[in-house]
Amino acid sequence: MNQKLSFLFGPGGGTAALYFGFKSLTGAEVFRFAAKTLRPGVPPALPSDWRYVQLRTPAELAALGPGMRAQLAAQSGAGPERLLQRGASLHALLCGELVVAQLNIESGPACEVDDPKLALHLAEGDGFLGYLHTWPEFRRRGAAQLLIAVTEQSLHERGFKRLVTHVRATNVPSIAAFKKLNYRFNALVFSKTSGRLLGALGMRHLGLQALPTRQGGR
Repeated sequence: MNQKLSFLFGPGGGTAALYFGFKSLTGAEVFRFAAKTLRPGVPPALPSDWRYVQLRTPAELAALGPGMRAQLAAQSGAGPERLLQRGASLHALLCGELVVAQLNIESGPACEVDDPKLALHLAEGDGFLGYLHTWPEFRRRGAAQLLIAVTEQSLHERGFKRLVTHVRATNVPSIAAFKKLNYRFNALVFSKTSGRLLGALGMRHLGLQALPTRQGGR
């Protein structure tokens, strides 16, 4: 709780507090959607004991140790195997046998988002970045920002043109990390705390369309 309070009193905390109040009054969650055009560049330097991996096949996943596979599975939503089967990729920073930070990338023309529960229709060349997570022992070291930046260069080389992401409006650290990397937050999605989609604002401006998933879920 002390860590959450420190973020609330830092940059962006006032806006997050307003969204906390909105949730308390209405029972609705707010998610901010952002996008960034990918351009060629030089990947950032990583700490000497960290390495970046991109997992696109079951064989690449199986090459990791069981501990790392368990960590990835705990914070990847549908699970690594299922994600890879549907064409998604997993990206992570590793330190020895530990996962430092991780995220998922799904490509269009449509993908399902778990929270809030919606079917997101992407523009051509888009990738959707989800499940960004830094493991506790590596927090406050810029790991999330480094992972996003390295992943951007990897995806640009694969032909992706833009990355889209969403962040809970009260998640000050994640919003700050994306803003430092020049992501522009131009849209809002509203949902019940159960995840059911209520509505969206500004999605067309991002070239996106958000629709409820069939029967409200998977």
